[in-house]
Amino acid sequence: MSDLVGYAAALAVLATFLMRSMVPLRLVAILSNLLFLAYGYLAHIHPVLLLHAALLPINIARLAALRSDVSVGPAQDRSFAPVTGRIRHVSLFILGLTAGSPGLRAFIHIASAFFSQCRRSFV
Repeated sequence: MSDLVGYAAALAVLATFLMRSMVPLRLVAILSNLLFLAYGYLAHIHPVLLLHAALLPINIARLAALRSDVSVGPAQDRSFAPVTGRIRHVSLFILGLTAGSPGLRAFIHIASAFFSQCRRSFV
């Protein structure tokens, strides 16, 4: 199971290099950080776990900062604001889950249950 999560994390990193704009890049980078957190935890690789625990808040902060850097007209702002609000809420939720060891264990447990359910539905 840990190898599957590791390969998924590696594919997410590869996908970040294929992105052309910053918002999708940051979203996939956050996904990559979460997958590597799970991989580091499941495989007991502490340097990977610590690195991505440090990179996750950086990517979340950079994603939130993109909203303040964008100067758009009022017509575009109405459609863009709810998306950034959702991104901010999801980012803070993920950050809250991964803030402590029990939260990280709960997140990894939920993610592994989700991935095993997905795997069973494809088989």
